[in-house]
Amino acid sequence: MAELLASTGYRIPALRRGQEVSGKIISISPFEILIDIGAKSEGLVYGRELAAVGDLIEQFSVGDKVDAQVIFPENDAGQVVLSLRKLSGEKRWLELEEKREEQEDIGVVAVEVNRGGVICDFLGLRGFLPASLLSVSLSGQAQAPAKLEQLIGKNLTVRVIEVDRSTNRLIFSQKQLSKSDIDSLLKLLSKVEIGEKYSGQVSAVLPFGIFVEIEIGSVGKLAGGQVGKKPTNPQTHEPTSQKLEGLVHISEISWEKVDDPSKLFKVGDKLEVMVIAKDLASGRLNLSVKQLATDPFLAVSEKYAKDQEVSGKVAKITPYGVFVTLKHPSTGQGLNEIEGLIHISKLPPNVSYEIGQVVECLVESVDTRARRISLVPVVREKPILYR
Repeated sequence: MAELLASTGYRIPALRRGQEVSGKIISISPFEILIDIGAKSEGLVYGRELAAVGDLIEQFSVGDKVDAQVIFPENDAGQVVLSLRKLSGEKRWLELEEKREEQEDIGVVAVEVNRGGVICDFLGLRGFLPASLLSVSLSGQAQAPAKLEQLIGKNLTVRVIEVDRSTNRLIFSQKQLSKSDIDSLLKLLSKVEIGEKYSGQVSAVLPFGIFVEIEIGSVGKLAGGQVGKKPTNPQTHEPTSQKLEGLVHISEISWEKVDDPSKLFKVGDKLEVMVIAKDLASGRLNLSVKQLATDPFLAVSEKYAKDQEVSGKVAKITPYGVFVTLKHPSTGQGLNEIEGLIHISKLPPNVSYEIGQVVECLVESVDTRARRISLVPVVREKPILYR
């Protein structure tokens, strides 16, 4: 049998945790989904992974081809445990994009509030409903409720006005802006210049970033044609400024990785931001905090060169490699916790890594543009099968 299989060129793939696979559904039940992924046993979706895609189960049929992710290469029964969460997320983002284009109402649940608005849940995806776009109160009248906290747990009918899966950006609205409002917004947005710095105030803190209300006329070329001065009303001589809200995406908050914006900012904080992009068609304004500072990676990376031997501790283990927090080779002190990556293709066979483990590596390359240091582990022992 082994010779027969070898003659056909058939190979049973070796699976690893986190690997993405494709297969065909061979069985569906209320308790599990079996998928043929070409391995020595079927792939199994059950328990919490099945519950996570409950809204999609009725759309599946035996014979459908699906993409999945390996959770466990082999359980006690010898089956491959799979997850369809990524597929579920993709379908939901596509559905939201369709709803936005067709301007259809959707139902969401208010789960959290801040002074800037309401964070809502749509089938596991979090979106933001700004207070300025909230028009229906608890009593059903066309006005915003006095206390946004009253909305927590309530079902709300909204429309999707912005959806961007790449940045995890999802914005809802209950109130449709009038043509005059839109014209005013676009006119104000057209005055904003990319690369200019503005003073602003945090209006909302969300998992994917912070909304900042900038004051047009506070700094830059917009200040009445003179840097540093605010335009004034010719009759009262009092400062007259207009405000515009933009998003600082989580990736633009700091040069270092930010996991939770709420640990760094709160509503009402004042800060300086730079305009990095604007879209007159959608009224979108993208801001940045980190662009106002020098990237510390540039200075730190100068201390590392190709083929240099370094040491560090394993910080994270992912399906595509091992992240190592590097130490300065002479002092042993951490430098801004800069990390290097040992790509999975560079990992030696039969060697396992643990979080916190000290490892020795060689610098393979330093890419300042991608902010990445690639590493190769130093193997001190002869590998198995070495002759």
